[in-house]
Amino acid sequence: MRAYRLTYPLIAICVLGCTSAPQKPANGDALPECGIFSNCVNSELSAGGKTIAPLEATEQQWIELKQWIASQEDWTITTDAGDFVQAVVKTPLMRFRDDVQLRFEKDTGVIHVRSSSRLGISDMGTNRRRVEMLRSQL
Repeated sequence: MRAYRLTYPLIAICVLGCTSAPQKPANGDALPECGIFSNCVNSELSAGGKTIAPLEATEQQWIELKQWIASQEDWTITTDAGDFVQAVVKTPLMRFRDDVQLRFEKDTGVIHVRSSSRLGISDMGTNRRRVEMLRSQL
């Protein structure tokens, strides 16, 4: 009986903590907001623990960043629409699938970024570190 008391809440957490890939925003729209769990960061949020600073880049740096992403073994670009890129990243150890969205604003030289885990309630800082790694590539 005790096993059921632990099993059901764990299953519920796993089911509730699972998400699918985010949708591509319409032209000019902001990246999708993060959900209720702390497994996402987004540069277009105005406040809170899920906020991260956008990346600053020239048009040439944007092109080079997309080339760098395409060359990474664990990254797969699923959408490249010029000023928008969506990629799936497989985590090294457990091979979980995470999503990264980048939206380049040419006139301001800003790349807005959203990085989110599909599984789990917390990412233990993985998405924030991923965005900082992208920043270091610039």
